[in-house]
Amino acid sequence: MPTKYSRDALLLLGFIMLMSLSLRGPVVGIAPLIEFIEQDLHLSSSQSGLLTALPLLAFAIFAPAAAWLSRHQGIEKTLFIGAISIAVGMILRSMGVLPPMYLGVVFIGAGIAVGNVLLPVLLKRDFSTQIVQLTAIYVLMMNVGGTVMTGSAVPLSFLSERLFGDLWPSWSFALGAQLLIIALPLALWIWLPKKERGGAAPTPSSTESSVWRSPVAWLLAMFLAMDSVINYIVNAWAPTIMIDNGFAPVTAGLYHSYIQAAGTVPALILPFLQRILPSKRQLSCLSTFATLISLLGFVFLPALSAVWSFIFGFGVTMGYVVGLSLISIRTSSLKQAAALSGMAQLIGYLLAAAGPVAMGALHDWQGNWQMVLYCLIGMSLIWVLLGWYSSAEDS
Repeated sequence: MPTKYSRDALLLLGFIMLMSLSLRGPVVGIAPLIEFIEQDLHLSSSQSGLLTALPLLAFAIFAPAAAWLSRHQGIEKTLFIGAISIAVGMILRSMGVLPPMYLGVVFIGAGIAVGNVLLPVLLKRDFSTQIVQLTAIYVLMMNVGGTVMTGSAVPLSFLSERLFGDLWPSWSFALGAQLLIIALPLALWIWLPKKERGGAAPTPSSTESSVWRSPVAWLLAMFLAMDSVINYIVNAWAPTIMIDNGFAPVTAGLYHSYIQAAGTVPALILPFLQRILPSKRQLSCLSTFATLISLLGFVFLPALSAVWSFIFGFGVTMGYVVGLSLISIRTSSLKQAAALSGMAQLIGYLLAAAGPVAMGALHDWQGNWQMVLYCLIGMSLIWVLLGWYSSAEDS
């Protein structure tokens, strides 16, 4: 039976979905432009890798601050601060000068960390009876935002060249245009109903630190962490790798957007998949092997990069869904689940922050992307094993 929402609930739901558009796109949407940024600013691969690594580091650092701030300012006001941080970061990143770009991506990462922590809390607080369906839409919107920002980056860059010539870097215009997406929730926030501060995010007690001593918790945390590492390395360097393989920049940017587009598929077909693959281990194998096959494809059949991009996007997103499900299944309380989720986010984003920079440095050392791809294949094999053991029914 369809659920009828009040005007205030619809406004709040609209804000959640519009802000979720900017929780992935600003990080992955710069990747198709990395080649141009490197040429204009004379950057090495490791220097440009910081543009995608620093936001991930900010995710890990600022996530605890988001929960603390929400207890003092309320969830809605804290989310507004997060959206402002993303907007300020986008402005700094589009200035075309390196130091402000680095500062900008940190602001973007801090704002996204706020959204990652508090938007699911907002869904749980105000839409608890529809949380599964709305969370699926929330994930869809994250991937839609990523698809739009990656797919439009290079075309907007070329549009800037035609309209403005050499007045400013064309990639700077493309990055600045992403402001339009974060402007939507900022505008809607004005009309949001503001609740009292009592709805702030809960903080796990010190007794929940026992998850750090649990082998199962480490398996789950490393499973989600490896998913993040592989995902962000590929999102950071896939367009550059495809350009080096002979694809035009526009084509490479388009194929990169397929990764984000494929991320919408698991949320749509999960009910069907659960009927034919009822165990979490089967779903884990599907996601990890799909990712492994796609990386092997990038190495041995690069001409089919469009196909491998789609399979990769499906695999890493399905792995993320499986990992979150396992956290709920393997924990006995909400506090324990929150502690384990925080542990996984801290480990995952710290490793994911180092991944793009390390792979960029490896490329600079080797002079090609083959060793980087071989390393990703090795990581995927480890991910297969982590998924196999963490999804065991008796773990």
